[in-house]
Amino acid sequence: MIPLSILDLAPVPEGSDVGQALANTIDLARHAERLGYNRFWLAEHH
Repeated sequence: MIPLSILDLAPVPEGSDVGQALANTIDLARHAERLGYNRFWLAEHH
């Protein structure tokens, strides 16, 4: 099996806020772990 990873850009949709974006990222990471993904990457923006 090929090890798969997820790259999360943590978008903040229009009408949402940073707190909700963080909650979405945590939810996605938990799902990824349950589904057996190898790594969960977070984008860093400067």
